[in-house]
Parts: sequence; C-alpha cells; structure tokens
Amino acid sequence: ICRHSWRVVAQHLETEVLTGVFPHRSLLYVMGILTSNETIFNQGERACWEDPAHPLCSQMAVKSVQFLNTDVWSKELLLALTKPDQTHQEQPPEKAFLFIYYGLILQAEDNSITVRTHLRTLLDTSHQWPKQREGIALTTGLAAVRHLDHVWAVLEQFGRSTPVKWSLHSFCLKVLNSEDLQWKWASSTILLSYGQMAVRAKAHILPWVDNILSRMVFYFHYSSWDETLKQSFLTAVLMLVGAISRNEGAHSYEFSQISELLECLMVLLQKEPQDTLCTSTRQQTIHIISNLCKLRPPLDSERKSQILSVCLHSVLALPLLDVLEKHTCLFLEPPNIQVPRLGPDWKGTDKHFGWGVTVRKVPWAQGNTTAGAPQKAGACPHPNPAGVQSAP
Repeated sequence: ICRHSWRVVAQHLETEVLTGVFPHRSLLYVMGILTSNETIFNQGERACWEDPAHPLCSQMAVKSVQFLNTDVWSKELLLALTKPDQTHQEQPPEKAFLFIYYGLILQAEDNSITVRTHLRTLLDTSHQWPKQREGIALTTGLAAVRHLDHVWAVLEQFGRSTPVKWSLHSFCLKVLNSEDLQWKWASSTILLSYGQMAVRAKAHILPWVDNILSRMVFYFHYSSWDETLKQSFLTAVLMLVGAISRNEGAHSYEFSQISELLECLMVLLQKEPQDTLCTSTRQQTIHIISNLCKLRPPLDSERKSQILSVCLHSVLALPLLDVLEKHTCLFLEPPNIQVPRLGPDWKGTDKHFGWGVTVRKVPWAQGNTTAGAPQKAGACPHPNPAGVQSAP
C-alpha cells in the first residue's frame, strides 16, 4: 500500500500522530520504514521526511510543536528515545524516525528557551551505545538549522558540565561501572553533534567553522582516547570538511584553526600500525588532509614538507624485521637480509641501505650454481630462511 499510495498513507499516519496522544510504536515503526526503506519510493520522495520545506514534513513538525510543553507527551518521547535497544548495534526504524521527528520539532519551535531545555535534557541521557550517540547528534544537528547559536550554547554548557569534565580525565584511571559508562563517550556525542551542525547549517556554517574546529581539537587532546573517540572525531571532521567543500564562499575564506587540526591528524597517522596499510583511519585521515590543504591560508613550504613526510612515512614505512623474516620463504629468490654487526666505519662489498638492513650477494646470484641454488617457493628448510640473521 505504501509503495503505490504512500502519500495517502502518510496523511493518515500524520493524522494519527497529531492527536495529542504520544503515537503507538506501530505508527512510528511505519513512519520509520517510510523514512529508511529505499524500495518504497525514490530518493527525492524519501527526503521529504527530513526536508522542512516539504509540506508534509513541515506540517507535521509545526503541528507537533505544541506537544513540547505537554509534560506527559514529552516524557513519553524521551522514554522512547532512551529505551535500550535489544542488540545496541542496529537501531529499530521507529527509534530512528523519532530522532529525526524530534529534531524537526525543535527546529520548528520558536521559543529558544524551550529548544535549549529539550536539547539539554536529551544530552543528559546515556551516551553508552553508538546508535544512541548518533541519534542524539542527528537531533541536535536538525535543531541547529534554525537555532545554530542556541545549539552551540547548549553544547558548550554541556561540555563544561561536571560529568563530562570528569569523564575527560577519569576513565583511564579506574575500572568503570555501569553508571560511568553512561558518560564515558559523551565527548563522542558532542563531536558528532558538531559534525551534524556543520552538515545541516550549510551556507551558514563558514562563520562557525573555526569555533567548531577549536572544540574538535579540544576533545581530541583531552578525551580519554579509544577507537570509539577516534572514529567519532574522524566522522565529525569528515562531515565538517564536506560541508566546507560544498560552500561556494570557502575558497576565499580565511580559516584560523586548520593548522591545529592538521596537527591532530598527523598524530593519528603516526599512531597507525605500521604492519597494516589498509586501515580506514589512515585512508580517512589522508583524505581529510588533502582537502584541508586546499583551504586558505595556504601552508608554507616547511609545513607542506612536514605533512608530506608524515603521510609518506605512514604509507611507505619498511615492515618490521620479523615480518620480513616471516614472508621471506615465499620468495623464489629470497634476499639475504641481515642486521649489520659492524661499526659505522666498516667498508666492504656489501650494500647497507640505512634501515638496519644489509643485502649481501649470495653465490648463486653471481653465477656460482654449486654454492647453493634457491629454494622452491614456499620451502623453508630451517627456522631462519634465506640466512636471515638478527643482531645480538
């Protein structure tokens, strides 16, 4: 029915949602399916649920504003948004829609005090699960379309709250209980919220870019760092860089925080594992750096050289010696890899390349077929193939 007459269905659902009684889960589920299921209608039609300029979306949001001041309705909304999911990995359609719906209602609200109160109440809930953090950030970003300065103020206030400040310094020092986990990744939510603000603000984002970047840099340096925070940081920066690149005035705008952000990104590159090349962090970081280097003010030659050096070292670093030893037996003609034992003044016929590796010509490579022919690929006759020796 939805696929062939989705507008009629949407109008009926809208009527049910706007009765003043908080919608039943089944209604929200259908709304969520209409929002997320790509097979029901095309991209342009689906976008109407999030586009405030579309009659259906704006009508539902504007008519729902009155419910924000209804205590029972607001409490049921918050309860539905914060109710733990069964798997915590996938967000049910009804909850995904509620985060969008809530953000659009706050966007349509004219009273800034009401917007601030509701956003702060939402931010004061648990930040333990990734989908919850993403949903809170989405609601915050949608509210920022009309209330950018107020959303910024709420995030600043929340970032200075006692639980968040405590979480920035304490989580690496002790074993966490369930109450601690509620706040451990609050800075992840804040970072994602800044990214969503940038995406939703569109043409209005340029005057806010340096402020947002300064906060991102702050949370990079002072958060209790782990994989979750790292990915949230990169996701938020990618959203911000994408918003800047789509802004026509960005090519002439002078950004003051680019250098500080580049420092953070180079730290990320330097911490990436050297024995694994294809990591999403490395790829995302280099992509961001390449986009930042196009912005004004232009980097000086020394700075460019430093960035290039870090990027190349991250990608082209020589594998560790034990990795070379492990894979040498797969070569048809394995090289003789040795860590030099002689001093720096030693002069001989062997070639030293400066990485702690010496390649020595073996007899069979010089035409002496009686001195030991190369082994077949995959044959490792002794634990240390190809004569690999380690320094004492």
